[in-house]
Amino acid sequence: MSGWKARIGYLSPSVFETPSDWDYILPKGFTIVASGLNVQAHTTEEFNKAIDALEKGLGIFTAEECDAILLGGITLGTQRGYAAEQEVVAKLSEHVGLPISTGMNASVEALRHLNAKSMVIATAYMEKINQAVRRYYEDAGFQVLGIAGLEVKKPVDQVKLPDYASYKVAKTLFQQNPSVDAILIQGRWRSVACVEELESDSGRAVVSSTAASLWWVLQRLAMRIPIEGYGQLLR
Repeated sequence: MSGWKARIGYLSPSVFETPSDWDYILPKGFTIVASGLNVQAHTTEEFNKAIDALEKGLGIFTAEECDAILLGGITLGTQRGYAAEQEVVAKLSEHVGLPISTGMNASVEALRHLNAKSMVIATAYMEKINQAVRRYYEDAGFQVLGIAGLEVKKPVDQVKLPDYASYKVAKTLFQQNPSVDAILIQGRWRSVACVEELESDSGRAVVSSTAASLWWVLQRLAMRIPIEGYGQLLR
């Protein structure tokens, strides 16, 4: 039976593409039920269009009997900020009757779980978006010592990057800021496979936003399922 342990509703601002990082880490007995909001470019107009469609887009996950819902991407957090995102998600969760988190908030909770106070953030985004990402995490209480991206302009451009791209950006940031507690890799590009190696090389906790999203689901569903090979958060 598909999803006999848990069914995860995943609402992407753009699309949900396979294969993806989820193929590495999704435990046996878990299913992802995915839907998308058709964001085609990293612009304010496209992001706001997706935010306006959020509530309507969540209805499918109740019909599909999901156990928890993830709002993928950075749309809500970067456009509304950390505090407003918490309010919106709380209202959506109450309306739908299921636990809901964004990928960014899952990363916040994961970093707090790892006792991180300071960090660097590796993304594939443009500098304008990166500054909004920085504000989000600073408003959540973290010291962001550095953030860098690769200036992609469309969601699809992230998945066309080589698998090692996230490692190289993150490693450079750490070399520039060696005093940080943690390294965050944010976004749809490939990141999970490099976490273990990056932790070994840096001696710091490394959080992939995809891994943090799964970790959040396991926490909310009170499941203890160690996942080896993808960093200390899941292990």
